[in-house]
Amino acid sequence: MTDYVQWPPNAKRPRRQLPRPTGLAGSAASLSVRLREARVAAFLGGQVGEPQDELDALISRTARLFSESIADQTRKDYARRWKRFVEWCEAKGFEPLDSPPEVVMLYLSDALGDGRAALGTLRSHMAAINRLHVEAGLMPPGDDPAMTMFLRTMRKAVAPRDPQGEISALKIGPLREVCRYLDSIGSDPIEVRDRALLSLHRAGVGDGEMARLQWPDVRLTEKRASLHLRAVRADRSDRTVRIDAHRDPGRCGVRALRAWRDLGGNTSPWAIGRTNPSGGRDDRPWTARDVYRIRKARLDSLGRDGRKAAIDDAIALLGETRPAVLRDKALILVGFAGAFRRPDLVGFRWPEVTLVDTGMVLRLRRSKTDRDGEGVDVGIPCGQSSTTDPVAALLAWRDRMERQLGTDYLNEGACFTVVGRAGRIGTEPLTTTAVTVAIRSRMAEAGVPGRWSGRSLRRGFISTAADLGLRLEDIAKGSRHATLDSLIRYIATDDPFRNNPTAQMGL
Repeated sequence: MTDYVQWPPNAKRPRRQLPRPTGLAGSAASLSVRLREARVAAFLGGQVGEPQDELDALISRTARLFSESIADQTRKDYARRWKRFVEWCEAKGFEPLDSPPEVVMLYLSDALGDGRAALGTLRSHMAAINRLHVEAGLMPPGDDPAMTMFLRTMRKAVAPRDPQGEISALKIGPLREVCRYLDSIGSDPIEVRDRALLSLHRAGVGDGEMARLQWPDVRLTEKRASLHLRAVRADRSDRTVRIDAHRDPGRCGVRALRAWRDLGGNTSPWAIGRTNPSGGRDDRPWTARDVYRIRKARLDSLGRDGRKAAIDDAIALLGETRPAVLRDKALILVGFAGAFRRPDLVGFRWPEVTLVDTGMVLRLRRSKTDRDGEGVDVGIPCGQSSTTDPVAALLAWRDRMERQLGTDYLNEGACFTVVGRAGRIGTEPLTTTAVTVAIRSRMAEAGVPGRWSGRSLRRGFISTAADLGLRLEDIAKGSRHATLDSLIRYIATDDPFRNNPTAQMGL
């Protein structure tokens, strides 16, 4: 006697019935269906459900292992494209799972539109549909011979690739430009103001007194600042506060006040007040509450483990290069020098960085071409120029993280983390999307034209090495490419006569 179970479960439109034998074999068939359902849910990023027993927990764990057989970003891309296919099928009245090849042909023809869709995009749609059918234990429609012929025909209908639409390669020239720009970024006017604010607070100036302080009441010399503080309340009298120069320039309150005055001049009568990112002042006075709010936010953002930063440390940190600039410069240079992918960069942790006499070694635990996690050591030599030295850039960023987060963080923390607007350095690693955003924004700020993304670093390394005439085998070793065919696709050739073999034949 044989029972039947419907797969995929759909009471409205049965698509397929799988035989389920009774007895022990029937139990195995039921297990197969449950695992397929869990695999589909896990692959799409959904919840498999709370395990009811030990077998449910084992099914959930097995489904997650299946979903981890490809890169997480690839899985997310497949899930997004599958969702689009499901929406199209629902609109047309088709069943997405167990789709015949003809339905997928119609979908790809619709996605092709007027021929502007890229061939790679159509192939990724096909790959997503195939993968979801595999997870559901069904025959992938892409394995049908008719589908193979259809995809071959679509190559003629797809518009030729526009060279302007390709991802730009961040070669050594643009790399130097963006690094010079990052080095030229001056102090943040708001940070300069807050540094002066904290210096006044350290000297005993109250929030209300600070809000009423005007530049005519401030006398600055090389070694001393004298402040005439007006009484906040009628029952109090004016007083004078003197601030002596600190032996440490980074913690010197006199220097902080002078830097703030020199940055904006006397465009506003108020010594401490509203400021925009470009340094412009506002004539409206602050209140004591405004001063308290800014002071508290700065100390909180520069602290660690939920505690406020010491005021001396906060003053020193505000007088240095912005943390986001340090991080982005290290991110760009290390990504270029190591030909790293975005998941590689966001996955690095400080214990995996080892300094040696000639540079540093980064332990790449797992990568796209190393699914088994055997790992590889990537050596990055010291740069010849301080502007583009990846080792110096990473050490500068590590020093800032150590001073702000503490030495213990370097024992296990991620290398590239989020940075808040107020200078707070978080412990959460950057996402791959954040890497792309950082590169695009910095290239735009530097005024370097191009279509930039996270892949620009890796492509720039490979293209620069090819321009220098290095052997493809050596480049592939540095970029950790499995095949030369995939390596060649990364090479961006700006000059068709560079390394042209015909020019060397003596014609």
